[in-house]
Amino acid sequence: MWPEHEVSKKPLHAWENFRRAKASLPKWRFWIDWYQGFLDGEPLDWELQSRVALIDDAIWNAGPEAVAAEIERIRAEFSASSTVKERFPKHEPKSVSHLIENRVVTSASLLGLAAQVTQSIERFHTETGANALPEALEPLASLPALLLAVNATIQDAPSSGAIASETEDQLRAEIGRLNAKVAELENELQKACAAKPSAFSDAFKKQLGTSLGDWKLYAALCTGLWFVSGDTEGTQQRLENISRYRDMIFGEVSSPSEAAPARSTAAAKSTLEI
Repeated sequence: MWPEHEVSKKPLHAWENFRRAKASLPKWRFWIDWYQGFLDGEPLDWELQSRVALIDDAIWNAGPEAVAAEIERIRAEFSASSTVKERFPKHEPKSVSHLIENRVVTSASLLGLAAQVTQSIERFHTETGANALPEALEPLASLPALLLAVNATIQDAPSSGAIASETEDQLRAEIGRLNAKVAELENELQKACAAKPSAFSDAFKKQLGTSLGDWKLYAALCTGLWFVSGDTEGTQQRLENISRYRDMIFGEVSSPSEAAPARSTAAAKSTLEI
């Protein structure tokens, strides 16, 4: 975050002192892990963060001790539910060899897309002051962690030789979870488009147009997710639907000068064929 010189060391030194002083206090435990995760480039699971953000206002207003107790309950529940991850066989690719063969391109795509989604979410929170994402866009909150999980599995695979069957199976499972979340996003956007009255006011659309509704975000999703999925037909159609729904909702406030999503899909196909 900062260049390597004395000025940059002061806030980091202050943070280390604060962390050591407060680490044993329950009301600070989650927030220390939360902030340190961003400093390390390994933020806490986005689903966990989402659950914390959605804590009832009555608990927030009850004070830090009440909030800390609820967060610990949520973390314990989340940990238990994450022990065995659900699989989505119908969303899993038949082959993952294209990801291993294009490891460098794949990793750059996954990391770049995860960062772009994260930045869009952070910009939304900053510009609106809202703790939670709109219901139609909630699936976006899970994408960074899912993208990073796919990348971590790819990086664990050997750079040469045959891929272990366990690694290949895990990679298919991680991509299946990612594709399932994309399908959920498609479904939520479809419902938002069909809702009468609209789920978004004109003023809210303008706010979202530079963050969660920005066409550049969806162009990146079309490129990255199509390349990673390994499903050349089903995923392409799903992403085209997502782009169309985005245009229906936000087209008036955030539009490209050209048909970017279509060009993004073509670019992804060219990359995959290289």
